[in-house]
Amino acid sequence: MMIKLIVSDLDGTLLQRGHHIHDKDRAALHRALESGVQLCFASGRMHPEIVHVMEELQLKVHSVSQNGAYVHSSNGKLLQQDTFDTALIRELATVALAMPLVTVMCAPDHYVLTELNERNAHIKDNLLAPLHIMPNAIEAIGSELMCGKITYLGEIEHLLVLQKQLLGTYGERIDAYISDVDCLDVMPRHVSKGTGLRALQQHLGILPEETVCIGDSFNDVPMFAVTPNSFAMAHSHPELKAKAAREAASVADAVAWALQAAEDDPLGEKAAL
Repeated sequence: MMIKLIVSDLDGTLLQRGHHIHDKDRAALHRALESGVQLCFASGRMHPEIVHVMEELQLKVHSVSQNGAYVHSSNGKLLQQDTFDTALIRELATVALAMPLVTVMCAPDHYVLTELNERNAHIKDNLLAPLHIMPNAIEAIGSELMCGKITYLGEIEHLLVLQKQLLGTYGERIDAYISDVDCLDVMPRHVSKGTGLRALQQHLGILPEETVCIGDSFNDVPMFAVTPNSFAMAHSHPELKAKAAREAASVADAVAWALQAAEDDPLGEKAAL
């Protein structure tokens, strides 16, 4: 088996709190590229944020952003994009207004709030893309504001209540999953990291068995289904780990497995020459 593509989630997988990247993970990614393996970052974050991480690592990699809403090649070419139905996203943008949650609308390259106040000002600290304040955001959806994802931020108990409510009302049209301890991401039903990864595989001519993916959250599960070589981070929720083929303590460990798989497959290695 020859591994040709390694796909890593960002937050909680490659990026630690404070956007820190461990030196061993940094070195492992460079080693993979030098070995001829292509890389991709798949994240709920936006493409400009993924580019920020690329620049920090001094790497050019493929990108699956906003949980699959956008797919870019390593040279920045947009390969695929998708957005919410206008009527649906307008409903979702207002459904949590009575709850102690912050609703964030996600445009292609910036985040949108209808207002900035004491309750939501803190979210700027975790963003690597611009935050725009649009008092008329709801009305602008479908024209000057196109959304591929909507995010709700707050205490986990409130997010779980909202998740159940949304799936009960819109379950055939959306996916809603906890992507961090304070974050609920909602996507169109037909869009996921899995659909984004499939589009990238097709573009590159890379097979599922030639792909390794690494993640730590429930928005990574659709990606796990796209390859037999999936890794859940050791700190992940037990239910999440049950969805992956293997477990890894770090991105570096998963990369080492991928590179060793190539060394153990001399026929695959020969075919790659």
